[in-house]
Amino acid sequence: MDSTLSSLQRRPRVLFFGIECDFSLIALQSLLEQAIDVLAVVVSQAGTMLPGIHIPSAIVSITPPRQAGRILPMKKMAPTSIVQLAWEQRIPVWQVNKPGDAETLSILSAYQADLICVACFATFIPPSLLALPRLGCINLHPSLLPANRGPLPLFWTFQRGDQLTGASIHMMTAKLDSGPILTQEAFPIPHGIRYAVLERQCAQLGARLLVQAVFDLYHGRADPQAQDELLSSYYPYPTDDDYVVNARKWTAHRLYNFIRGVASRERPIEVLTAQGYILATDATAYSHKGVQVKADDAKEDSDKAECVRCQDGEVHVLL
Repeated sequence: MDSTLSSLQRRPRVLFFGIECDFSLIALQSLLEQAIDVLAVVVSQAGTMLPGIHIPSAIVSITPPRQAGRILPMKKMAPTSIVQLAWEQRIPVWQVNKPGDAETLSILSAYQADLICVACFATFIPPSLLALPRLGCINLHPSLLPANRGPLPLFWTFQRGDQLTGASIHMMTAKLDSGPILTQEAFPIPHGIRYAVLERQCAQLGARLLVQAVFDLYHGRADPQAQDELLSSYYPYPTDDDYVVNARKWTAHRLYNFIRGVASRERPIEVLTAQGYILATDATAYSHKGVQVKADDAKEDSDKAECVRCQDGEVHVLL
């Protein structure tokens, strides 16, 4: 029988790379729900919260914890975990500490995967690993590539004051987030949206696109489009300086959305006002040209609130 015909009579076979976060979990769930054959789940040492497995081997098999010779019930594990989901589905889990090591390549190549699917992996994947699957490696990125390449695009979506975001599925190459785009979809960013909510919306959209890309590649109907380097932008992990804002140089709308999206009590935004610096932990409203927009979840405490003058209006912040 023709090997190509034989391969198309079975389900797409993929290795899934991710970390223990909702973004990865949503993507993995979608692959499984659409009957894609996930052969193994791969996490990196930097992307796992599991205790006791930080050892120097290139690649380590991660199995459910045992007690007195029996596997502990899954309900004992964290509910939002790709590792737990994999164990529930009897899918092998590997922690990769050295992605380019010969041992890693040998173990993962034995799965004979059609594709590697990546959603928020914490370690650089070298060309030797990218070359393993016959159809290549694809990545789910929460931005409208080629804009906002890099490890934390949603932070910069808020910081830049973007009006649109979305999800992109692209072929992976040696250059981060730069491979040809398979599919992409945009949506407007709601005013005052929280980081976690926007991330989840991107993940849900991206998970649907990821499934679409898997089947398009598998059935030979994908049409990868090269990214326009003239339109590209790359942003690294934010530094302390990226959490500092001069209110007079920002619009009220931008400052309001940035604080709502990124600030917390543990990581406030340092805002320079006419009276000096303040630490903003949240924003409850902003006004522009006499029109005030108030957050639905606003719980303003007058003892810890301040009105900040901006370039074109005001933002009510909590300290």
